[in-house]
Amino acid sequence: MHRGAGSIQTKTFNIAGLQTAAIVIPNPEIRKQVDRGITTDEVAEPNTFAIQAAAAAFDEGEEWLEELREYLEQNRQFLIASLKELVPEIQVIEAEATYLAWIDCAAITDDTKALCAFIREKTGLYLSAGDIFGGNGSRFVRWNYACPKSLLEDGIQRFVEGVALYQKDRCR
Repeated sequence: MHRGAGSIQTKTFNIAGLQTAAIVIPNPEIRKQVDRGITTDEVAEPNTFAIQAAAAAFDEGEEWLEELREYLEQNRQFLIASLKELVPEIQVIEAEATYLAWIDCAAITDDTKALCAFIREKTGLYLSAGDIFGGNGSRFVRWNYACPKSLLEDGIQRFVEGVALYQKDRCR
């Protein structure tokens, strides 16, 4: 068997600074090669705190994780409904995973890099332009909705304001 699996709980449990991960490799020969590789690169040296935090996340984090998933789903639905109502010319792409929304802004601009820079300058809202992800990303804005609902509401207001100003500015 030439397979293995990796697991990183850092994003899920918001412990990225602890730099923990787990690799499961059933084949002892391959496991030895991988072990040698990560030991050579000195990435196989987690500290005691990181080990304890990772174990606690896996052993005791299920209820918290389910609550987080529900909260994120509520935020996602709120973002979709709000933008559909307030900026109907854009479309939020349905995602199957993560807490990042892809927003198709093709009806507003073909340059979301300029749109994001404009919105940031005028409103202070920072969004990621999709062009850095390649492909047809220049039509898209990436929005992280893993935040308190109050921040999401504020971000939506800033986005709506920024889009209105952008459209007005382009009409001059």
